[in-house]
Amino acid sequence: MIQARRLVLLVLFLACTFSFLCATDELPKIRLSLSPVLSAATLAFADGWGLFEKHGLNVELVGLSDDEERSAALMAGDIDGMVCGVTTAILLFASGTDIAITSAAYQDTQTNSLAILSPRSFNICSLQNLFSNDKPIKIATIYRSDFEYETDRLLESAGFKTNRDSPYVYWTDMLQLALWFAAQSLPAAVLPEPYITYITNFPLPGRAGLPEFNYLSDFEEIEHLPSVVVFRRPVLEERGELVSTFYDAYREAVTTTNDANREQLIEMGIDRILALFFPGVSENTIPDGILDSFVIPRFSLPESLSVEQFDDVVAWLLAKRYTSRNPSYEDMTTDRFLQ
Repeated sequence: MIQARRLVLLVLFLACTFSFLCATDELPKIRLSLSPVLSAATLAFADGWGLFEKHGLNVELVGLSDDEERSAALMAGDIDGMVCGVTTAILLFASGTDIAITSAAYQDTQTNSLAILSPRSFNICSLQNLFSNDKPIKIATIYRSDFEYETDRLLESAGFKTNRDSPYVYWTDMLQLALWFAAQSLPAAVLPEPYITYITNFPLPGRAGLPEFNYLSDFEEIEHLPSVVVFRRPVLEERGELVSTFYDAYREAVTTTNDANREQLIEMGIDRILALFFPGVSENTIPDGILDSFVIPRFSLPESLSVEQFDDVVAWLLAKRYTSRNPSYEDMTTDRFLQ
């Protein structure tokens, strides 16, 4: 009798699981890629908590840590939208990709959430040390990104010229950049959280002891750009109601995240967060306590990107000759889903 009851319970469990999976598959779908930055964390939490399904939407999050791969996927129509930097969005539009910025995401106001670091083995203790020789030491950063934009602003404010010989060595994949830097293969790098916490608090697999780093700058006086949410315009025109539903779930995710305590966030969302910041890395290979170590900020609701920030980035892109087009704020943005 006990075995029969167990069999019935097992059949019921499998039936319910199958029904849930089928129901999820039948929901209208949006494919979205998240950049590995803190501003995308609420959407990763929303996925882990089932908030999209609650609102009747199947959002497939595509993990890509490489900026160029993410942009190529959007251009090819393999994804419907993504969270990215302002710089990336403008460059996509300038290249002819038919997209619109639908909102700004969280704007980082934390101190030490972005930094230029150098391994102590290189004996570089300040920004001045980078440029004191005839051949300046180059800083590793993501190519044509908000990180490069903000680092240019920082260096210019400190009196260093950035419009001639590039002070950078360029990467396109933030995870790869962080891992190479952690292995002390690069003399200096621009890194955001949680990668700063990861490399300064946890040894790399196979290495004994913690590497030591010098903080060259924490960008304290530099305003951080917000990340932005972009969608392909055909998606907005043909499936706009799905994007509206997406924003309903997004707003609920922000509220839920802000109301939850740290333990709840880690317990409920660890799988999705690890997939966001460390795509392809299993939970077993991430050191215990990493999510306990970095600050989880209070997130803001989605809002419009400011005209001033947009215009500043366009001017920077033109000055760097990364584009010859001068897109307007009105052509690239919509507040349709914020009303």
